[in-house]
Amino acid sequence: MNQYYPHIFEPITISGVTFKNRIFTAPSMGHMLQNNAPTYPEPAMICNYMQKAIGGAAQVECGGQQVNDPGENPIHSKFDIENPTGWRNFIHFTNAIHFYDAKASYELIHFGSEGEYTAEARKSKIYGCSEFTRNDGLHFYQMPYEEMDKLADRYASLAECVKFCGFDTLLIHGGHGTLLQEFVSPRSNHRTDEFGGSMENRARFPLLVLDRIRQKVGRDLLIEYRISGSEFVPGGFEIEDCIEFFKLIQDRIDIAHISAGVVREPRLRAITHPTGFLPEACNAHLAKAVKACPDIKIPVLTLGAFQQPEAIERVLANGEADIVAMARGTIADPYTVNKIKEGRPQDIVPCIKCFHCLDDFKNTHCYSCSVNPAAGRESQLDMLVPKEYTKKNVAILGGGPGGMKAALLASERGHRVTLFEAKGTLGGQLNDADYMSFKYDLKKYKNYLIDHVNADENIAVKLNTKPTPQELTNMNFDSVICAVGADPLIPPIPGVDGENVIWAGDSFFAPEKVGQKLVVIGGGQVGCETAVHYGMNGKSVALLEMQDQLAPDAMRTYREELEGQVHDHATAYTGAKVTGITAAGVTYVDKDGGTHTIEADTVILAVGMKPRAAEAESYRDCAPAFRRIGDCVKVGNVKVVTRAAFDAAMSL
Repeated sequence: MNQYYPHIFEPITISGVTFKNRIFTAPSMGHMLQNNAPTYPEPAMICNYMQKAIGGAAQVECGGQQVNDPGENPIHSKFDIENPTGWRNFIHFTNAIHFYDAKASYELIHFGSEGEYTAEARKSKIYGCSEFTRNDGLHFYQMPYEEMDKLADRYASLAECVKFCGFDTLLIHGGHGTLLQEFVSPRSNHRTDEFGGSMENRARFPLLVLDRIRQKVGRDLLIEYRISGSEFVPGGFEIEDCIEFFKLIQDRIDIAHISAGVVREPRLRAITHPTGFLPEACNAHLAKAVKACPDIKIPVLTLGAFQQPEAIERVLANGEADIVAMARGTIADPYTVNKIKEGRPQDIVPCIKCFHCLDDFKNTHCYSCSVNPAAGRESQLDMLVPKEYTKKNVAILGGGPGGMKAALLASERGHRVTLFEAKGTLGGQLNDADYMSFKYDLKKYKNYLIDHVNADENIAVKLNTKPTPQELTNMNFDSVICAVGADPLIPPIPGVDGENVIWAGDSFFAPEKVGQKLVVIGGGQVGCETAVHYGMNGKSVALLEMQDQLAPDAMRTYREELEGQVHDHATAYTGAKVTGITAAGVTYVDKDGGTHTIEADTVILAVGMKPRAAEAESYRDCAPAFRRIGDCVKVGNVKVVTRAAFDAAMSL
């Protein structure tokens, strides 16, 4: 029995398969690492997933083979486990997971009306549960039985290959508004034949799929069935439906996998993938309801914003679920489970729920994580990081997230580090998170960095210290890493220097300067978050943004929820060009040329930052080696500065 978290590390045997603990990795999809590369896992993907097995998870999920063919696109992978040319690589995948005493799982998904379909795919009929036209104009035809029959056979054929390639578990994705959930949800199933109407009828197609799979693989392959315990939409699939559905299918599956939401719907996507506007373990109540039903006899899995062991242990100890899965938590820190096992929760790198892992690859075509700079390039590190090097005396200028991360990594490599911070506290701009309730994850990450820097005997922290270039030169460092950050941009607006004007970051530390009526100028992520924060705290807030979209610099999933929160807690004006600030308020011109004035006690600026490039360059000749990182190079975000810190420290 584990002395720290006994329920987490109690093995569980399901249909003859024993899992060493109760933490699974939830599916994170293969397209994040290789898009439309080969139809099988490449070494980069195998190496990434293998870290989760090394890190102690009982099961590692390989997510994301589409059962249908939506055409090649830059979003989803083209995995095809039915193609024998890729079997060797799939077997390499399962062998790598099994090497570390973890089980391997494979996900099959048909996105249905949630899917992305290429122009080529749209030339043929695209079937959904019922006939309808999507908001983007794509028309779906009601799936006839002949198509259901072929699709069930396709599921079964794929399942047979999943078993052959050594996977222990098959995850059937039937949630989040995908095809199988379309059939069981009264919101999307409007059929009048034997596949519509009652729950027994709506469940016929999922049952057909499961029966075909069992005909092919018998009981030798465990089946998880994932579903949204609630779609959280009027007239949608609710927890009572979920319980009734599992009563019908439980004899055909092994694990009930309870998720939530509908991913194509704005703000519901942020329930499926919870943001900081929701608490940890926010969807666990759905699994609890299923688990509480005496007629449900199979193990129940829950997921949604889990990472810290206290919540996981509580849910398991209270009998609310049998298994807990996490995706982003094991991306942020693949070694989370082992750290929990060893009683070191303080060493878990907190996920900050920024959604770069889920959404950013669509823009960058690279898989990344804001707090795990190795994510997505694990297979490259042996080539990149020098194995032979001389231990150095390193100066780091700036105690924000980049400076702290560089200090920790340089110390880990054996270098002696001195960290200079001009202010009296570490944290930099992350200190703003202390004041916004929905940034609690970022606050955890900031405190994680500070605590580890302060505890590291190889790092000397010099607060309230800003050495001149000459002073730094006289200290004889071998290397200088400069992370001095950026300054607020002050736009050339008449009245911007007024006493009632304050920069967003400063406003948190000077509450006496913040009145009741506020105008926030700038609708990027920082401006939106500032507006939401003050609106939540009872202020009257107007948000002015020159562009047509709010928070374009935020990731899609978070942006959709943040926009919703802005409209809940403030009044937003897009296409608004500010022309003047007075003691009484702000004047702006709208997109049609009309002039308006908004009363304000306080005007808050959130129009961006500019790098302290000149200041950083003044230190270039202070040591034999010099490197600028983070905002003093180009203003970015936690992901950008963390990866820059990793590169600078690991290349020393």
